[in-house]
Amino acid sequence: MQWTEGRNVVLILSAFALVGAAAYSIVAPAPARPALDAVIGADATFEGVVAREPDTREKNNLVTLRVEKVNNVPAMGTILVSAPLSLEVSYGDRIQASGKLALPQSFATDNGRTFDYPHYLLAQGITHQLPFAKAEVLAHGEGNILVSSLLSVKHLLESGLKASLPDPESALAGGLLLGDKRSLGADITQAFRRAGVVHIIVLSGYNVSIVINAILFLGLYFLPRRFALMLAALSILAFTIMTGASETTIRAGAMALIVLLAKGINRPVDALRILLIVAAGMALYNPYLVLYDLSYQLSILATLGLILFSDPVSKKILFIPETAGLREIVSATIATQLTVLPLLILSVGQVSIVSLFSNILVLPAVPLAMLVSFLGALAALISNVIAYPFALVAYLILHYIIGVAVWFGNLPFAAIPVPLEWMWPTLTALLAIYAIFFGAIIYKQKTLK
Repeated sequence: MQWTEGRNVVLILSAFALVGAAAYSIVAPAPARPALDAVIGADATFEGVVAREPDTREKNNLVTLRVEKVNNVPAMGTILVSAPLSLEVSYGDRIQASGKLALPQSFATDNGRTFDYPHYLLAQGITHQLPFAKAEVLAHGEGNILVSSLLSVKHLLESGLKASLPDPESALAGGLLLGDKRSLGADITQAFRRAGVVHIIVLSGYNVSIVINAILFLGLYFLPRRFALMLAALSILAFTIMTGASETTIRAGAMALIVLLAKGINRPVDALRILLIVAAGMALYNPYLVLYDLSYQLSILATLGLILFSDPVSKKILFIPETAGLREIVSATIATQLTVLPLLILSVGQVSIVSLFSNILVLPAVPLAMLVSFLGALAALISNVIAYPFALVAYLILHYIIGVAVWFGNLPFAAIPVPLEWMWPTLTALLAIYAIFFGAIIYKQKTLK
């Protein structure tokens, strides 16, 4: 009884936190940045420190700049600088960028949705953007020493991947292992999206769980339990920072830390309660995540689907063998896809209908791809000859993953677009089906009692 009451209290408090954060993000005024507002639309020069790893796209580098000076006058704020690809810039670099400052604007997506770009950037602490900027690096090493050290390790591994693997396999390995945002190319990325496996290239909770489980397994194998848990906790923190501390990584890392704490003090683990605590905590820290960050929304909903529906679905598909974790992959895919489907219809306007099949073929290969890619990257830092066997196996697996995703993604019926005019009728029908389905389950459980 106490356990149930405790879970209900957590549920209620978490719901209040999420609703409160969402309400605040709607009514709260944008942060005042008078020094930046004063130069909107005018040619200006900005000096500051790069606040996070640049997002390298096909045509430019998106650099988050913590501004310290505007036209040599002290100022404060964070802007998104669109810099040329030729600019070699990293976290902690002091740069000078010039151009015409602008306020972010919402825009229409290919599927007719309006993307609230200003609030999306605000969730990242960014209030202004500097498109088509001219930029130069003035100095290095002005960021946090710990973050810089961890990012140096990341860059070292990235160099090992590039030395041992060709593109696009190298880019895929970087995404799987390190959340590397180096582009796979528009065509391949779109194929991954249509095939419903794009989550593996953006360091999803699945990838993070593989890394966390590997760390914990090795720690428990070689160390006493207490030291193993401490090492795992420190490794999770380091991995989260090293890979850019995205919302998905933070969610997975925070849940893992709470689980480790529960194991350390010999307390029972309630995955749903942990998810609610983490979701509410992230919302209280950054209220704009709840309504304006799709990564946060998908991560929370997908994890919720895994917790609530994966086991029940697994019990209904006993005809699928457990070999290579096949039944678990199928049940997890069905559970997560059903949970995030309404959100995908609402926000993306496109639903993959081949995701179940593509995930069945792709996901079993991901852990091995991550392992041999990691070993190949480490070996390449020593010798290309030593790295060759690992690189060859990694290449074959990564090439297979890309081939499956591209084949499914290029099928003409791979994804169904949901036009804007059909969005609300589709959502209403889908939610009605869900309500009937879950109502039937609850009724059946009550009658069995």
